[in-house]
Amino acid sequence: MEFIRRHKKFWAIAAIATTVILILFTMIGGAEEEEVGMYGKVESKRTYLSFNMEYPIKDMYVHEGDFVHKGDVMASLNMDEMAAQVANEKVLIRAYENELKGNTVDGEAKKLAYSKLNGLRADILLKEKFLRQGIIIAPVDGTVSQRLQEPGEIALAMKPVYYLESPNSKWVRAFATKEYAQKIAKGMPVTVIAAIMPETTVEGKVYYVSTVASALPEDIAKLSGEVNGYEVRVSVKDDKDILQTGKLVAVVVK
Repeated sequence: MEFIRRHKKFWAIAAIATTVILILFTMIGGAEEEEVGMYGKVESKRTYLSFNMEYPIKDMYVHEGDFVHKGDVMASLNMDEMAAQVANEKVLIRAYENELKGNTVDGEAKKLAYSKLNGLRADILLKEKFLRQGIIIAPVDGTVSQRLQEPGEIALAMKPVYYLESPNSKWVRAFATKEYAQKIAKGMPVTVIAAIMPETTVEGKVYYVSTVASALPEDIAKLSGEVNGYEVRVSVKDDKDILQTGKLVAVVVK
């Protein structure tokens, strides 16, 4: 294939050039059709977790490198004053409910009590909603890759507190020349080849192609012999955990 023939250096370094070429020729059927090839790097899908309100952070329960399970509480805001207000309002509700049970309460007093009850219940519902938003719960299993704030600091709406990386949830950031980038479109199928296990490939699809060239990472520039390239993002389904985060790969767009 054209890509493999032009860039044997990568596979020579890994001492697997012959194996890769044979496998790809068998899988794709030789060089009857032109293929677009490029180098890239495996990256983990990261989820940033944040609060939605501005309050001091009370507790941070996990650190960088910790593995969390879906549903684990990771951090909480200092909302003790609001929690105390809710507790007091619940006491008032019980008092008004007991008052309404008495036979001596006249119509006007009942109306006033019901009005206060409705107001308290609405206020409690709102505050309890805020209290639920005052904690960060892990949405999926994953490893904490970054902890960006500490207890006592002020949390801001949508400001990341943690970055969470899910296992086996990866994508590839590749770079194509201008010539190749013009031939790539969203949705095109690709084959991703890892140097560590060239005999096993991972299938994926293009989901983003940049229209502006950018400087290549140093390691990719050395392999490709290019200085600039167009970023191409590829989603992959790596159920067997073949691709290693941070490692270089070859990407062939079919």
